[in-house]
Amino acid sequence: MAVTDKERKLAATLSDPVLWGQAYLYNRDGSGRDYWPHQVEDLRCPAKNIIHLDGRDVGKSIVLSTDALHYAFTTRGGQGLIAAPHQGHLDTIIEEIEFQLDTNPDLMNSIALTKYGKPKIHRKPYFRLEFTNGSVLYFRPAGAYGDAFRSLHVGRVWVDEGAWLTERAWKALRQCLKAGGTLRIYSTPNGLRDTTYYRLTSSEQFHVFRWPSWLNPLWTEDREAELLEFYGGRDSSGWQHEVAGEHGKPSYGAFNVEQFNLCRQDLLEYQKIVITDSELRDCDTEEAAHDRLEMLLNLTPRSGQFWVGGDLGYTNDPTEIVVFQETEIGERTLLKMILRVHLEHVSYPHIAQIIALLERYYTPAGIGVDNGGNGLAVVQELLTLDKYKGLELEGRLKGYDFGGMTRLAVRDGKEIKKRTKELMTSLINGALQRKQVIFPSDDLEVEDQFTTHTYTLRDGKIIYSKGNDHIIDAVRCAMLIREEGNLDPVGEEVVSLKPVLTNPVFI
Repeated sequence: MAVTDKERKLAATLSDPVLWGQAYLYNRDGSGRDYWPHQVEDLRCPAKNIIHLDGRDVGKSIVLSTDALHYAFTTRGGQGLIAAPHQGHLDTIIEEIEFQLDTNPDLMNSIALTKYGKPKIHRKPYFRLEFTNGSVLYFRPAGAYGDAFRSLHVGRVWVDEGAWLTERAWKALRQCLKAGGTLRIYSTPNGLRDTTYYRLTSSEQFHVFRWPSWLNPLWTEDREAELLEFYGGRDSSGWQHEVAGEHGKPSYGAFNVEQFNLCRQDLLEYQKIVITDSELRDCDTEEAAHDRLEMLLNLTPRSGQFWVGGDLGYTNDPTEIVVFQETEIGERTLLKMILRVHLEHVSYPHIAQIIALLERYYTPAGIGVDNGGNGLAVVQELLTLDKYKGLELEGRLKGYDFGGMTRLAVRDGKEIKKRTKELMTSLINGALQRKQVIFPSDDLEVEDQFTTHTYTLRDGKIIYSKGNDHIIDAVRCAMLIREEGNLDPVGEEVVSLKPVLTNPVFI
């Protein structure tokens, strides 16, 4: 029987992930999916092992989700794993895939059905898609040890943000991939050297893609100038990693991942509250805004000793406020994070109102905030305006200059000082080492920030990574306000120059 032109076209579409994506997938504005030249090169690359060094906003999630869906749609009985360090990374890819399923009926019809007629889209304990052709896509977070990978044996693996996988997770992941299988690793480099990801970018067995952010067709001179100012120039590790997609200067983990994971627990009392400007727009008066904020916070008065920390960003930056409860267990002091308030596009007068409400419900022993962004304005409002005088915050509310110095002691008439941000970080590290601080295990953003925060050394000074650290900065302020009265005058910075990740997996 002769093959028709329609059948030839269909066969060509099914065999090419680029043509298939253009035929089946859509952009969020409803237009048909099209691919940038560098994305086309990746999707059509025949190499079994692929690894990326990517800047931000180059479309790697689009490529990964396209390739995964194409594989499942066209491979009878295929099994693939989409892996990432944390669930938060996976959620972005899952959201894109669910959007495509909801948008294209043909794609949704390729999902297998249960005996009750429901699509085989499993969400617990991990996200999983089953297709009518017998293919299965598994989505698993690595965590610290890669335990979620151990039961799988698949023919294709996609790794998102591979630079942040721990060595134990890499070992578990390697056991998942069948002999002769395909491995695609996507990541923004982080500068850590003694890692599997770093080694694989130099391996002759891997095809390496380098995608700097300026490959994005929407890149402009204004965007370049904005990022240069934010990261501190082309020489900064932030620019090299996040924009240029280069390993750049050697980086080190600011916190020990294993120590951090040992300090995570299920906290029944923990609350995460998100407030955006849209929820306050119709509040015409100060009283209306106060009542709305009190309703959104939904707090109950608590007894005990509490400490509050805040990273108060500009209106366009997120603000993070955290509350710790201090308890005594025998001779041990324990700090538990019981509340995190995440604010988006909320102006500083409203941030001041929120802190005033926290004071009312918790009566914290100390409130520390950063003096950058909105911090200085918020501190001035709370300490000087008549309406806040009754809170008596003088001496309990302090703003900190992260770039400044903190006096530890006076000896022989000379002040002993330490850089404030380094001191704050050493306080967190000390609490982690002593298992003195407890973080909620179900707040994935806390996990993501603490396990990916790095620093570089420049002229003997520690330079911390920027951008994904707002929660950490809030915790830094809470720890310093708590310790300010009894700082150890001879304490040294607790920062390990030894990278957390070790030992090769792929040789």
